[in-house]
Amino acid sequence: MKYPIQVARARAVPVLPAGSAWHFEIKVDGHRMIVRRTEDGVICYARSGRIVMPHWMDLAASAMRLRSHQHAWPVFLPTA
Repeated sequence: MKYPIQVARARAVPVLPAGSAWHFEIKVDGHRMIVRRTEDGVICYARSGRIVMPHWMDLAASAMRLRSHQHAWPVFLPTA
């Protein structure tokens, strides 16, 4: 898998899709990033591909508890 990966972007639609294969969520303001757990540590990427780990060290520390198989997880951080 090529890193940083492309994250899904929200888009407005007039009607929500139907069917069991569709998964969607409402769009709220906040930060979206990808947390990648490697054998050596954790990397947090912004949607742009910029490394944002210094801004979210608490999440990086928590992600260190995940198993390391070089997976990536999307994370959403709502703003107040």
